[in-house]
Amino acid sequence: MLTSLIFLAGVSSYPISSPQAGPLITPYRQEVEVTRVSPVTITTADQNIPTGGRLDLAASFRNPFDPTDIAVDLLVDSPSGKSVEIPAYFTRDAKRQLVDAKEVVTPVGSPEWRYWWTPREPGSHKVRVRVRNSAGETISATTTVVVKPSNDPGFIKISDRDRRFFAFDNGTPYFPIGSNICWGGDKGTFNFDEWVPKFARAGANYGRLWLSPGWSTFSLERKGATADGKGMGQFDLENLWRLDYVMNLARQNGLRLMITIDSYNILRNKDGYPAWADAPHNSENGGPLVTWTDFWVSERMDRLYRAKLRYLVARYGANPYVFSWEFWNEVDGVEDFDVARVQAWHQRMGQYLRSIDPYQHLITTSFSGTGGVREIDSLKEIDYIQSHHYSTPDIAGMVSDMQAKKQAMGKPHYFSEIGADWQGPRTEEDPKGMQIHDPLWTSITTGAAGGAMPWWWDNLIAPKDLYGIWTPAAKFIKGIDWPAENFHQIRPQVRFQKAPASAIRQDLTIENGPRSWEPGMPFNQPRSVKISRNGTVTGDTSISSLLHGPVNHPDKVNPITFSVDLAKPTQFSVIVAEVSGYGGAGLRISVDGIPVADKKFPDPDGQTKTETLRQYNGQYTVTVPAGKHTVKVENPGPDWVGVSYRWKGLKTLSRPPLDVTAIAGDNLMLGWIRRSGRTWQAVITEKRTFRPSDPAYLDLTGMASGTWTVELWDTYSGEITRQFPITVKSSGKVQVPIPSVAEDIAFKIRKGSP
Repeated sequence: MLTSLIFLAGVSSYPISSPQAGPLITPYRQEVEVTRVSPVTITTADQNIPTGGRLDLAASFRNPFDPTDIAVDLLVDSPSGKSVEIPAYFTRDAKRQLVDAKEVVTPVGSPEWRYWWTPREPGSHKVRVRVRNSAGETISATTTVVVKPSNDPGFIKISDRDRRFFAFDNGTPYFPIGSNICWGGDKGTFNFDEWVPKFARAGANYGRLWLSPGWSTFSLERKGATADGKGMGQFDLENLWRLDYVMNLARQNGLRLMITIDSYNILRNKDGYPAWADAPHNSENGGPLVTWTDFWVSERMDRLYRAKLRYLVARYGANPYVFSWEFWNEVDGVEDFDVARVQAWHQRMGQYLRSIDPYQHLITTSFSGTGGVREIDSLKEIDYIQSHHYSTPDIAGMVSDMQAKKQAMGKPHYFSEIGADWQGPRTEEDPKGMQIHDPLWTSITTGAAGGAMPWWWDNLIAPKDLYGIWTPAAKFIKGIDWPAENFHQIRPQVRFQKAPASAIRQDLTIENGPRSWEPGMPFNQPRSVKISRNGTVTGDTSISSLLHGPVNHPDKVNPITFSVDLAKPTQFSVIVAEVSGYGGAGLRISVDGIPVADKKFPDPDGQTKTETLRQYNGQYTVTVPAGKHTVKVENPGPDWVGVSYRWKGLKTLSRPPLDVTAIAGDNLMLGWIRRSGRTWQAVITEKRTFRPSDPAYLDLTGMASGTWTVELWDTYSGEITRQFPITVKSSGKVQVPIPSVAEDIAFKIRKGSP
């Protein structure tokens, strides 16, 4: 609800935002005091519903975005006696049009001061307007606003009942599912007109927007002259209008949005999508920083950043559809990342943001390393933690493994970026969106605080119309009270309903190993592994998914030696998924000390371009004779190569080929069952096929005695394919029949009769 108040009068000295539009305001007049501050005219409001309008005031200032120059606030006294200060903000209307398939936004009308306020409790509130500038302070007369109770759930917070999950102010659980939608490309907000409603119709309730670097749709700060409303300390009002537009679109469609304030690019000067050269922070562009590392310790930069936080709180803080503030996207990607400095900065800014945000939005930050940075993730100023991950053979397996590790921190955790390949969406290879579907279902059934959020929204989801992936998941989670269940991960066993006539053999695959370019890691040293005849792996089982070369990485060379005893000749494959663009790599396979495969993966342009090389991807296979042998795999080339390993048919299965992730609560179990081996790499890259599993039993333990209802779900249609009761006796054990699984199914087991 927008309450229109009196139009602004008498502002002065704000740099023009568009040279073509002419000056925004009259020239600055030195030492002019605040001459008028009228009270707000709103008299009624609804609890948890934003109300806002224009402020009528006259004052002098040089920079309306600098609160040390001018600060306009609403002072609100609530019925409970709590007093809050709500900053107002300077803005200007705009309009949009498409010109040659590109969005053009132009300013409209005169600039003005506005406010948004969301009352948090019913009753009679006292509201005043305070204006402070260099010449003094003036406070308006008091307005009495009567706030009526409403059924709106309020803002999102950490649940009081289980701090691993989210909830609204009224206690209703919030489990985010959705996607990154960080920028709009050439068509800008016109693209969001298509994306946001489609996500919402599919059942998504979450999105993520970026406010940096300068090329992004909603960039706050852009390189340029102060006279044009650019440079540090100035905010792009046309881009903010775009952000307003999409925020309103999200509200209309029920999407809560993470607002990412900055991305590592602005403090990166080489490779990895650097943006330092064009950053307004850079002294060469008129900014305050001589070098990127100054950002973390510069008092001037701190002051500018605090002004930006105040402006964001003023403009968007009252909006319950702001899910959280994210300080940084992948902050460990900045040039010369220093944990101690970045940790101290997060403490300072987290404390400041908490002190000025009356609505106490959640605060987070993210890292490119999947494991995050514990020193920062564990800060009390960081409310919840995220993971980003790409380029793993088994994406779903990585989500499961990382969730098991992160839940010990006692904070909400989810994958806020996930994808098969960080360099591209693999659109034509993945028409069904396996890289979206599998991590989504794994996250739901491993105790994550939200779904795994895919990255490639504009060049995979939109062009392939994959929005429907979210519909079955939304149906599946509907009505679940996540904080009430006391969920914990379980590892149910599966067994054959009918024993097979002969032993079932399966490939032994070693994949999803740790990745690091840091010396001293145990997996960045030579590794020795023993493999028994039935496929049991012992020894140095922490096996890196990178083989480092001796030229560029002499302190990380990590060949792996397999000691095997084979009943028959067996195919052994090294699967190459990526090769370094910093000089290439190599691959040598030796059996009993004799090289049997020696491949070179040269970098065709030296190190002119550093993009990861894909032309060498594939399987490199040798046959190892029966008997006892050693098989050594090494990289004699310059840099690193990404690998996984497969021994064909080496593993003897004692149970059905099914992988199960599951969580159990007091009254509910959720699980996802996948045909073993159906990883992204196997299905999409290697084009392998798998026969459906035989019918099986799922053995469950620790259940309360009584009747439970089993639902088996088709994860692509969202339909319950079978529903039946089971009876749990005093032992707490029960077996659940599972049909043949060709790809995957989900299950929901709830206490009570069907």
